[in-house]
Amino acid sequence: MITGAAFVPSAPMLVPVVAQGAAADLDDIRAASLDAVRRALAAPAQRVVIVGAGTATRTHSAGTASFRGFGVPYDVPLDPAAPGGDPLPLALSVGAWLLAQVGWPGERLALEVAATADDDELDDAGIALAQGGIATALLVVADGSAARSERAPAHLHPGAEAFDASVAAALSIGDPGLLAAIDRAVAREVAAAGRPAWRTAATALHGLRWDAALLADTAPLGVGYVAAAWTR
Repeated sequence: MITGAAFVPSAPMLVPVVAQGAAADLDDIRAASLDAVRRALAAPAQRVVIVGAGTATRTHSAGTASFRGFGVPYDVPLDPAAPGGDPLPLALSVGAWLLAQVGWPGERLALEVAATADDDELDDAGIALAQGGIATALLVVADGSAARSERAPAHLHPGAEAFDASVAAALSIGDPGLLAAIDRAVAREVAAAGRPAWRTAATALHGLRWDAALLADTAPLGVGYVAAAWTR
């Protein structure tokens, strides 16, 4: 049973020690992301599942959110009760850091979905998330386009802003159908890494009514960042 969902970006610069002197540039999206997580956890939940893209579709019950690849010796365990384990993909690492910041005391898992997975595989993962009697909140860590400006990681794309607007619209009204319908080909064109996680979450959230709050919609580094919370 899904009790709520938080949607946040997978930006490593949300982590102040990674951003260092540029941390203030992301103050607003960082605050909105933490707010989204707290809202999603306001309803009683026994477990949080972090959902984010990676190299394979698999579940992690332990692991390390490591930010050493960004030049800082900073690690966060996925589960404080079971520290250590293999490094997690970036999206799951950001999710683990956010859970540590809000002081989540309960069970946590991380669902890595393959960036190259087809929709059937993503939908199967979403259906599995929705099954079972454990009250579960989702923490969906996903970026929009990476082509919003000349500073962006990908080349500036004229369709990037409209793509991000479609994502924000789906998140703002709590519509899993709109979220699931985000076009794979367009997402690829605008270098939006978040689609696999959004599709998986949309399937898990399908068939339920959600009160939605869009808390941030911005692109400070040329990458589309959204923060939203869905509650029941």
